[in-house]
Amino acid sequence: MAARLSINPEDSPVAYALAETKGNTITIQAQFRRLDPRLRAVEIRAVDPIVPSGNSGCLGWLWRLIFAILRLLFGNVLGEVKARRVVFPASGLTSLETFQLRRVRLWRAGVGVRATTWRWQYRRRRKHPWTDFATSEHRIYSVLETPKAPWQQTPHAASNTQLPWTEVLDYACRWAVLTKHRDDAAARVTREVYNLGPGTVVYDCPGGGSTRYALGQFNCTAFLERLRGGIGNGVYVNCTDCATFVSTFANILGCDLWQSRMGWGFDLNSILAIGSSTWQTACGWGGFSYHEVAWKGACNANEEVYDACLLVDGDADPTAAPHTPLLPVNLRFGNPGDGVYRDRLATPAGRPACAPQPTTRQRRTMN
Repeated sequence: MAARLSINPEDSPVAYALAETKGNTITIQAQFRRLDPRLRAVEIRAVDPIVPSGNSGCLGWLWRLIFAILRLLFGNVLGEVKARRVVFPASGLTSLETFQLRRVRLWRAGVGVRATTWRWQYRRRRKHPWTDFATSEHRIYSVLETPKAPWQQTPHAASNTQLPWTEVLDYACRWAVLTKHRDDAAARVTREVYNLGPGTVVYDCPGGGSTRYALGQFNCTAFLERLRGGIGNGVYVNCTDCATFVSTFANILGCDLWQSRMGWGFDLNSILAIGSSTWQTACGWGGFSYHEVAWKGACNANEEVYDACLLVDGDADPTAAPHTPLLPVNLRFGNPGDGVYRDRLATPAGRPACAPQPTTRQRRTMN
């Protein structure tokens, strides 16, 4: 027996949308070649080579708990490949054979990127012992729902650069690991983007708050290079960049965010801009000509925002010190006097001009 295998998990990636697959039987396909021409039909299965220890005693329960946690974080969430009979044609090479999976743990594990290893076995008859013949490794991405725009599912062609990128999945799935709801996943992505400052990115005070990564299209290639420790498009970012980072990385997980602006020309309360440790009006300018965030739904005053560009003051009086840092995640934009995002960002005099501009709503494509 022989199987076509990949050596490393990253060479065999697959993504599952939890909402769309829940309640369904997960199947895979595999192809096999016989080395013995006398072998006409066999039963084939694949098992998880890692099994929990049978240790008992006072530490046994603790080990089993640790094993279960590690399995949810990093381990096999696809379970095992259910045994079925495979018949070899005269050529000795089968077509792609469909197998059902059993003991699948995808839906319990939530968002993540994990490795699945299977030990493939065969036997000629039911009463015969199983014989190992191969091992395969796979990288498994689990996302909440089918990715939303700008990500696409079709056409499935190399020329379509809007198909989900595995490197974006690597970051997004780790940032939002174990989450099971869109709001939680988007909040985690927002926090991880904000926490990129000051080591990876900082707000562009020297350049007047210029857009470096999302001017027209989103230069996702440059941003990923920056995340890996490279130069990318440099250290400086603005609100448009941050809104694009959050919405694009959250939407690959199945969230449904937009990039949209508020404005025009309004005074600010003191904030903590990304990468800054000083409470001040952004760069000491006093106000924004506009501000852009990741925004839900119709991007109006009744919808929630996710802002990775800055922290606002979360206490009872956002207009004065002392300040209580608050990252705006799933925070309703609101009307003047509501005490939510709008009031925390803009001064009382600036709040009327800090108005949603839903006609600017978009989802930038990637390059």
